Amino acid sequence: MNAQEYSEALQTLNWTQRHFADAFGVDRRTAYRYAAGDTDIPGPAARLLRLLVMLRLTLSEEKFKDVLLAVLSTE
Repeated sequence: MNAQEYSEALQTLNWTQRHFADAFGVDRRTAYRYAAGDTDIPGPAARLLRLLVMLRLTLSEEKFKDVLLAVLSTE
């Protein structure tokens, strides 16, 4: 996933880079580096982000929120 794909994914999810960082457990500076293309997005994170975009585009808002909570839950 390149920087443009990353930025488009966040836009589709209506997420900020801060939201991504919090959800994926990375430093906020890392999220900014992804957006700038300074740091490669690790394969597993890129796959999960693509999956979330696909789910966002195919599920109802309520169902997407349920899935998001289940996938990104840290408890």
